[in-house]
Amino acid sequence: MYLNVMRRFSQALLKGDKSVRVMRSLLAAQQTFVDRLVQLMKAVQRESGNRKKKTERLQALLADNEKVNLSEIEPIPLPLEPQIRIRGIVPETATLFKSALMPAKLIFKAEDGAMYPVIFKHGDDLRQDQLILQIISLMDKLLRKENLDLKLTPYKVLATSTKHGFMQFVQSVPVAEVLATEGNIQSFFRKHAPSEKGPYGISSEVMDTYVKSCAGYCVITYILGVGDRHLDNLLLTKTGKLFHIDFGYILGRDPKPLPPPMKLSKEMVEGMGGMQSEQYQEFRKQCYTAFLHLRRYSNLILNLFSLMVDANIPDIALEPDKTVKKVQDKFRLDLSDEEAVHYMQSLIDESVGALFAAVVEQIHKFAQYWRR
Repeated sequence: MYLNVMRRFSQALLKGDKSVRVMRSLLAAQQTFVDRLVQLMKAVQRESGNRKKKTERLQALLADNEKVNLSEIEPIPLPLEPQIRIRGIVPETATLFKSALMPAKLIFKAEDGAMYPVIFKHGDDLRQDQLILQIISLMDKLLRKENLDLKLTPYKVLATSTKHGFMQFVQSVPVAEVLATEGNIQSFFRKHAPSEKGPYGISSEVMDTYVKSCAGYCVITYILGVGDRHLDNLLLTKTGKLFHIDFGYILGRDPKPLPPPMKLSKEMVEGMGGMQSEQYQEFRKQCYTAFLHLRRYSNLILNLFSLMVDANIPDIALEPDKTVKKVQDKFRLDLSDEEAVHYMQSLIDESVGALFAAVVEQIHKFAQYWRR
């Protein structure tokens, strides 16, 4: 169906005026660019050896203009950010991430000389990630409309097929890596944003950002039923923003047994100063406020999910007739606002006390070791 729509759209553009025909040629150039990128990633994945050897192969292929022709091209709109016109990829800066599919971080050269880092993933269906990030972006706008800025990071995702796509790169560090190198989250903040007058020797603005982003993502990932949460897909920026990546499990699906209702680990709470701290109490208040605001927009959010029932999104396609009900149940629309706050209190308490999650983190850590 999509192929037929694309062909008819292309034919319609061909009949348009000069500006429309230029648009058609740019779309065709983008398609050619993506096709070349896919072939390049396939060649890299076929390469035997470890990640270092595959990265060297990636850089060599990008530098070979005769075979691949991606480092110097006629300017085209970047598919992920069409307002940015790119003229190639910087070969020597290309790297591969430590994961099963080894997505590539590519730095694009723009016409104005600026550099734009983007992640290209091959071998994965990013449509579900794209949907969830669009919902997070919507929730962020709805909360801001209520004068509640929870410092969210709704990075952009564009699925270019069911097997590959682009993701915006956000400079950040996995929480697991923060704990391994710095010992705890507060040490990481003290290193990058020290302040003698701030709480725990940390900039007040950074700590405030951390608390708010923790609250925002705890509530949003709970509502969307995001699963497979571990400290490698929780990321942290130097400015205090915590955010989630990898949304392969949603609507209550989780590969792990007995997942906590919210992803709120002991380490995250310690980053706020512990359960008795002023920051932790503020975190709880922000959770209550965010939950109440989003409940008021539940009809809009539920309607958007109902529109996606037939879109063949993996976790929606499993039980399309139950999709809207799963999200609706999380809003607890049967409760008054006061009762909803008490309900959120109990969810937070249950999640903080879910010690079994710590065991699963250890198992995941062992799995990551073999991917280096």
